[in-house]
Amino acid sequence: MRLRWLLPVAFSTFSLAQSFTVQNSNTTSDLRGLSAVSPHIAWASGTHGTYLRSIDGGETWTVGTVPGAETLDFRDVEAFSADEAYLLAAGPSEQSRIYKTTDGGRNWTLQFTNHDPKGFYDCIAFWDPMHGIAVGDPVHGQFALVATNDGGASWNPVPSVSRPRSLATEGAFAGSGTCLSIQGESVWLVTGGNAARVFRSSNRGNTWAAADAPILHDS
Repeated sequence: MRLRWLLPVAFSTFSLAQSFTVQNSNTTSDLRGLSAVSPHIAWASGTHGTYLRSIDGGETWTVGTVPGAETLDFRDVEAFSADEAYLLAAGPSEQSRIYKTTDGGRNWTLQFTNHDPKGFYDCIAFWDPMHGIAVGDPVHGQFALVATNDGGASWNPVPSVSRPRSLATEGAFAGSGTCLSIQGESVWLVTGGNAARVFRSSNRGNTWAAADAPILHDS
């Protein structure tokens, strides 16, 4: 599969050029997530436990499979360097997992597994390499949230009082790891389903405010 949709997003961030180069991903897996660290370093993720890494601006991509994750769908990747990256697998129950590497993908540590049979995690985002948050579809009327303050050594459920409540059939978007965005101390969560809303927290997920989004939904 070629990175026709990945690379324009990745490297246009660092250049005002109006032309793009199609680059070969060297994998047949469907690609879902993308994280560009610099003009030279980028990571991607996809089905069948696949991850990709480039350290030369996409001229070449190293492809690998996380051991024990061959059946998982990595919908989100968040990278901080050529060595350090997190992967989030989306799926029901224990298919939702978080992995981390600190050596460029040579070794991966399983940091989090969702054990709630009703849970389905969608996205992950970080304020910095130590502090991050992951969101899942609603369970019992509230979005699932777990957070880390120690680089993923522990992922702890956000207390119920701090988790945003959902409307009926409202859920997060798990297609490409883009339902969470972080800037400064704030984090935004976008939803879809019978309602399309934007949640914003200005204090790293302790409290949330919701606003309706005037876009098509229920599809």
